[in-house]
Amino acid sequence: MYSYDTRVSFSKVDAEEDLTINSIIDYFQDASTFHSEDIGLGYSYLKPRNLIWVLNTWQIDVIRMPKYLERLKVCTIPYKFRGFLGYRNFYLENEAGEILVKANSMWSLLDVNTIKPVRPDAEMLNGYGETEPLDMDYCNGKLRLPENVEEHKPITVERHFLDPNHHMNNGQYINIARGCIPDGGKIKRLRAEYRNQAFLGDIIYPVSGENEPGKYTVSLNDAEGRPYSVVEFTLG
Repeated sequence: MYSYDTRVSFSKVDAEEDLTINSIIDYFQDASTFHSEDIGLGYSYLKPRNLIWVLNTWQIDVIRMPKYLERLKVCTIPYKFRGFLGYRNFYLENEAGEILVKANSMWSLLDVNTIKPVRPDAEMLNGYGETEPLDMDYCNGKLRLPENVEEHKPITVERHFLDPNHHMNNGQYINIARGCIPDGGKIKRLRAEYRNQAFLGDIIYPVSGENEPGKYTVSLNDAEGRPYSVVEFTLG
């Protein structure tokens, strides 16, 4: 398990002084990159080898959303490797040791030149190790849109959407999708699938629908209707 301490700042909360879902994703992404860098397997290790870890799926379960000024421990656990896939848990813990948010994620290791999957080498497998996964309710199955969907205003991928790998940052998809569902209700669960990478200048065509009361799915598509990402929000 790897962790770092932080405090919920004013820039990371919403109008109700709750930590935003995008800030949670930022914390978790930072935890995975800090961990990788600290064990010598981060960006500086991957770049000369033409490798990149690409996020496939998120599942984030909110037990209680952290509040403004709360002190938190951001934790991550790489728990399994299967072929070119790597699995990581994350969680947020308060000063009393209570877990407020749990998450699971699946990643693919790719060759940046061929965009083909690559198995982690022995150095990577030994560096991360394997352990027991976090105790949480793991979701299975692909996300699907309901029959009736609403189309939203297309969005062009701007330069500030990009990460150092020059594709759209994972959190930006969530931010766009969040703007396609009704206001009101707190996010209790988020699931996201990343199916294709969006790059500078690409145009995203969002569509959304309500699968059941309080559960909304958003598909962020290209011009042919192929999803870059599909995101599901469960509100409570």
